[in-house]
Amino acid sequence: MDFNYDDNQRMLFDMVDRFLTDKHDLAKRAKLLTDPAAEAALWREMAELGLMGAAFPEEVGGFSTSPADPYVVMERFGRHLVTQPFLYTAVIGGRLLIEGLSGADREEEIGMVIAGERQLALAAGSAHMLRSAEDTAFAAVPDGNGWKISGRMPAVLNGDRADKLIVAARTAGASGELAGVTLFLVAADAAGISRRNFRMIDAQGAAEVVLDGVAVGAESVLGSVDGGAVLVETALDHGIAATCGEAIGSMEYLIEATAEYTRTREQYGAPLAKFQVLQHRMADMYIQTQTAKSMALVAALSLDGDPAERMRMVSAAKAQVGRSAKYVGYQAVQLHGGMGVSEELDIGHHYIRLNFINQLFGDGAFHLRRFGALAQAA
Repeated sequence: MDFNYDDNQRMLFDMVDRFLTDKHDLAKRAKLLTDPAAEAALWREMAELGLMGAAFPEEVGGFSTSPADPYVVMERFGRHLVTQPFLYTAVIGGRLLIEGLSGADREEEIGMVIAGERQLALAAGSAHMLRSAEDTAFAAVPDGNGWKISGRMPAVLNGDRADKLIVAARTAGASGELAGVTLFLVAADAAGISRRNFRMIDAQGAAEVVLDGVAVGAESVLGSVDGGAVLVETALDHGIAATCGEAIGSMEYLIEATAEYTRTREQYGAPLAKFQVLQHRMADMYIQTQTAKSMALVAALSLDGDPAERMRMVSAAKAQVGRSAKYVGYQAVQLHGGMGVSEELDIGHHYIRLNFINQLFGDGAFHLRRFGALAQAA
């Protein structure tokens, strides 16, 4: 398998890196977190640059020629600690629009995402229905020609900024069953919706979302009635692969920053980099990152293949990336000493984000169980 970026991906990689180097250092990131207008302006700039199109194939208005293209963008996002919701809007939400809509509706919604005029959030339940026993937090009942949706989800990622929510609601079947879940595309300001916005520990935006008898029409259904769980599973696999790319970008930055620090920080009259035990730890950080990167790229390149193989590769990558990220982040903090946990240095912020990624969309133990179940069923 060829792990090298093609010419288009290399150009995308360089374009995103140049843009973020200019627009998103640690000081600017801190300002963005307290300035919603500046956050919105940066999102528009990213859309004008064409970044959203990397998550959509050419046939629906984007420019992606490989399922690994969003991985490339997210790898740069990881390096620069970007908190913009490309993952939740363009990758996960975008995949649901691709799979769940057709005709003029799909063209309009995807066009608005690519133009930066639409943000999305998936409200799907605590374990996101990746073949787990957990159920969605919402239920929908027929109401004339439409539906009424009720329920509460404590933390919907990007729920604070989303214009539309993709709500996974149980419409039939028993709790925990894949069949009987329906997806609805709902305006975030619809009557009966309340949101309480907050920041997660990694500075990403989220909201507690409550739906109290929200009335929607039949046209709001994404995909088929009772058939939404498989769409969520597909979209989240795309999201997991992209998140693995983010973790790789973060780990590669930590290796570079830690190597530079150990070359300049002196102890006992010599740079830290001269001590053999620290050289071994740095080498282990590199090995862990390269192992995770190979698995993450395999997962990204498997997204358009056989569904069972896609799920196995995504879970294998998520488990390995989580394990590697935990090691690399911890070593980076340790080798920086007290500076590693200071607010003024980005090392600690990377460590927090990597630990959050380890839990996001299922931790390593969850994905090892999922991998084992899928392998057994094959």
